[in-house]
Amino acid sequence: MIDTVRRMALKNPGGLALEDGNNQWTYEVLDRLVEERASQLFRLGGGPGVNVLLASQVTVEAVEMVHSVLRTGSTLLPVNPLLGLQEGIFDKANPGIILVSKELENLFQPFLGSCVDRSGSLTGLESMGVWVSENINGLKSDQASRSTNFPAALILTSGTEGKPKAIPVMSEALEHSACAVRSRLGLSAEDRWYASLSLGHVGGLALIHRTAFIGSTLLVRERFSAEGLVEVIETKRVSHTSVVPTMLNKILQIRGDKKAPPDLEALVVGGASTDAALLGKALSLGYPIVTTYGMTESCSQISTAPVELVKKKPGTVGAPIHGLEIKIGEDCEICVRGPTVADCVTDREGWFATGDLGEIDDDGHLWIRGRQKDIIITGGVNVDPVKVSNEIRCVPGVVEAVVVGLPHEVWGETVGALVVLESHGSMKESAMLKILSDRLSKPELPRMISFGTEIPTSANGKTDFEAVHLILSRFSSRVS
Repeated sequence: MIDTVRRMALKNPGGLALEDGNNQWTYEVLDRLVEERASQLFRLGGGPGVNVLLASQVTVEAVEMVHSVLRTGSTLLPVNPLLGLQEGIFDKANPGIILVSKELENLFQPFLGSCVDRSGSLTGLESMGVWVSENINGLKSDQASRSTNFPAALILTSGTEGKPKAIPVMSEALEHSACAVRSRLGLSAEDRWYASLSLGHVGGLALIHRTAFIGSTLLVRERFSAEGLVEVIETKRVSHTSVVPTMLNKILQIRGDKKAPPDLEALVVGGASTDAALLGKALSLGYPIVTTYGMTESCSQISTAPVELVKKKPGTVGAPIHGLEIKIGEDCEICVRGPTVADCVTDREGWFATGDLGEIDDDGHLWIRGRQKDIIITGGVNVDPVKVSNEIRCVPGVVEAVVVGLPHEVWGETVGALVVLESHGSMKESAMLKILSDRLSKPELPRMISFGTEIPTSANGKTDFEAVHLILSRFSSRVS
């Protein structure tokens, strides 16, 4: 794997690598920091075969650690702070080194009993606690050094069937993706990217690698918010950033009818289908919209429609990026093949069945038509309806529950639930949500609950999901 920071430090040492508020770091300075951190990670036991868990917002120190982990040949295990600890993370990934921002330490304390607290061992890393597994030496690979293509990261995803799994992102996949996206969007070292996606999102990891690969500038903020995003793109000469439709809607709400900031060259929208009205409004105000379709299993982008294509054909996600192939399989399912796709999800011919529905037009451009599976994508976050319905069934007084995704112009989809209570039982929606808020993450919480006397079934006795959707759609105006 190319050491992107080291290469850029040699090629353009004075180039601006990172910016945080009024502070800036050149590639030469970043390289020195990464080397220091990598040496410290080695002393803690890091190296090939060792997974390094990183739970943090996208800060300068977090970006340093991402590059440092890659330099040691360890495998990064980034955790999305929004979702907290995902089910089975320690069992699935068995991290040897755990790096956790101070604000998240309480979430991880129950899982650190067999780890040694080494906080302070990474000089200058004041914002994070550091723990090392007692059996870290048993995790190391037999390799004397890392191979040219190694697991750069393990990204936790709910996948297409709602079962949490760790997808390996290979180092060569990151490089190929960076090259292909640079070519598709015409990226250069002059670009200024704002890091708006979390480390636990494959797009967030890909961006950190891609900006260093190209030599462009990455802008970070310790706290992300819609208001903060608007302030940054208006005042910090941001040329590129990535958002989900939810955030695009918030940008438009905050800025009103103002035209797009003049320095903004590309607002990359992905993570969920974009409502046509929302897309139309953004285009009418001159926002340079780029629509993209990607997945964790493909190391981020699969197909991308540049600004001019979106203007001509709003709604398409364009053609596949260089090196990737797309075909429409049985039942209109989108299948993808190429060097960025994880081997663990492909068939014998290298095809990955995405679980999404789509079609390819005469120009070779892809259009997303929906989800084959029942996973709900709300604001770019995958929600497993089975998990949510199981939690609802655990609420005292509940007999049955079915959870489905309901179309929403802002969130793409939102979680809806049809619930059957015990005979003569009663419960207010607010009371149920209060109970569920202790069991489910915010994206998983139903935004609309309807109480009925029975769950509709089809002739074969299975749940009639079309009927459930119909029942819930009658109350869709209640969803905000």
